[in-house]
Amino acid sequence: MMDVVQSSPKLIEDTAKNYLYATLQKVHHTRVKYYNIIFNLCVFVGFILVVGGTLYYLHKTKKTPYENYNKLMRDQEYVLSKIRYYQEQKQMINEKASSYSSMITDLPVIAPNVLGI
Repeated sequence: MMDVVQSSPKLIEDTAKNYLYATLQKVHHTRVKYYNIIFNLCVFVGFILVVGGTLYYLHKTKKTPYENYNKLMRDQEYVLSKIRYYQEQKQMINEKASSYSSMITDLPVIAPNVLGI
């Protein structure tokens, strides 16, 4: 009676079960290997496309020497115009300051229209 309780019915032998398990493990490892290869290739192709696209865009938007020269001239003209503007402002300030200062002590004098006189 004890023999009947301990031995449960088996649908497959232990050797066949081990063989199927080993085969399934092998298939699983093969599938994971191929998935890794495909994923790595996709990432590599994506990387190449991004880098290639960036380099192509930079090449197409590169300015010609003529455009660089024109930009340099515009920048220089802008800087020179600002220098002239500030020189004129300084000269106007100096002229107004000299008209309101005393000749002997060079101290500023309050303008008559400021006092309301």
